[in-house]
Amino acid sequence: MRHMDDVMMNEQQVPKDSKLPKVTIMDQPYTDKFSLDEALKKGTLFPNLYDPYMVSKHY
Repeated sequence: MRHMDDVMMNEQQVPKDSKLPKVTIMDQPYTDKFSLDEALKKGTLFPNLYDPYMVSKHY
């Protein structure tokens, strides 16, 4: 089993010319939550994160 210290890289191990991804996390207020049964069906506990993927049929 590997320890997290073995996996994490410090700044000295990252080449200067490498392009690392940047992460942006928007604030998401905690307002309410789904019941556990509904959360399992919807894939999230938080209603403000629920955004079902709708496929439109174009023929």
